[in-house]
Amino acid sequence: MKTTIVIEKCDSYDPAKVYRVVKRCVDGLGGMSRFVQPGKRVLLKPNLLVGVPPEKVTVTHPEIVRAVAMLAREAGADVSVGDSPCLAPLSENLTKSCYDPFMKELGLETVPFEEVRSINTGQDGVLSHIEIATAPLEADVVINLPKLKTHATMHITAAVKNMFGCVAGKRKVEWHFKTDRHYEHFAMVLVQIAKAVSPALTIVDAVTAMEGNGPYAGTPRQLGVIIAGTDCVAVDTVVCRMLSLKPDILYTYKAAKQIGWGVTDVNDIVLKGTPLEEVRVSDFKLARVINRLLSAPVFARRLLRKAFTARPKVARKECKACGVCKEVCPAAAITINGKKVSLDYDKCIRCFCCQEICPHGAMRVREGYLMWLFHPGSALKESLNMLPLARVDSHARSDAHLTHERRGKK
Repeated sequence: MKTTIVIEKCDSYDPAKVYRVVKRCVDGLGGMSRFVQPGKRVLLKPNLLVGVPPEKVTVTHPEIVRAVAMLAREAGADVSVGDSPCLAPLSENLTKSCYDPFMKELGLETVPFEEVRSINTGQDGVLSHIEIATAPLEADVVINLPKLKTHATMHITAAVKNMFGCVAGKRKVEWHFKTDRHYEHFAMVLVQIAKAVSPALTIVDAVTAMEGNGPYAGTPRQLGVIIAGTDCVAVDTVVCRMLSLKPDILYTYKAAKQIGWGVTDVNDIVLKGTPLEEVRVSDFKLARVINRLLSAPVFARRLLRKAFTARPKVARKECKACGVCKEVCPAAAITINGKKVSLDYDKCIRCFCCQEICPHGAMRVREGYLMWLFHPGSALKESLNMLPLARVDSHARSDAHLTHERRGKK
């Protein structure tokens, strides 16, 4: 089955401009009335990982959320905003991320994800059941509003990864522990959550994205784009194409393909709006690569781990010993003695939660010290090309097989 993805340029977060561009995106998919009817309960799910100002490009920009809320309200919906940050209360993150003004202006309700429901995924083992917040499961319509950022283990966080916020509170950290060092298992958790919630609409904030040491302490990258679609997997596929990456760099893409959920065939993606070639970039910087020798046999892992695998490392100058990393570490691998933060790499499961959540950008990703034997060039793309489960094809620059459909034409 074919699905449509709309790409529109947006060079700033000017409120009027964002509203116009978001409306064009939604109109390209059939208009907000396709998704929202009068009296329906609509839940907006932005990325509110932490409470920081919008200029830090860590959270979904409030103007994106405001524009979507206005369109949903105009369609007659009862609109609320919800998420489940790992540490601080949702209300605190909303305030720090400058959501309060427009939420008060529009009279939007805040919905913290606290109560949960167990979902049977139909799989075996630890993945058989996932506890998901009841709020997104019970809403009439969920609109997914991710921020485009890099991620140390999943490479890119966008449509599918944003649904991880539907796992309540510290249960998110528990999933890193349950899936241990198997990133493909964690990706399957993400896909099963997205499948269970099934957002009706996804709108990606890529006006200013984050590259490098994401998803918290990376570098702002102006892309000037808003992307919208109804299929999370297809949206992430187009995001990868825009960044000149093959979609199978994403573990979530592979997991979705494995269970047959979402549109994974690029031939079934119809593009509308701005041509992909006009927004494509070739130099987007991913987070430091997390190599996959962690899947070696158990008896060899201990010997190989330090020499060959990436691991978190404290940047002493930036570290404030605030204790956030210790609080989120599911393996209890971090200790703090005075102002010194130490990591026990035998306990560390390489989930990189510490790197993801460090408010000072003090937790970095360091490659194993013998990786230069296998990656003598040491460039990121050369490293990725060596990895069968995280491959960037430097020759994948043409998207002739993607159908582009100009706005207003069939």
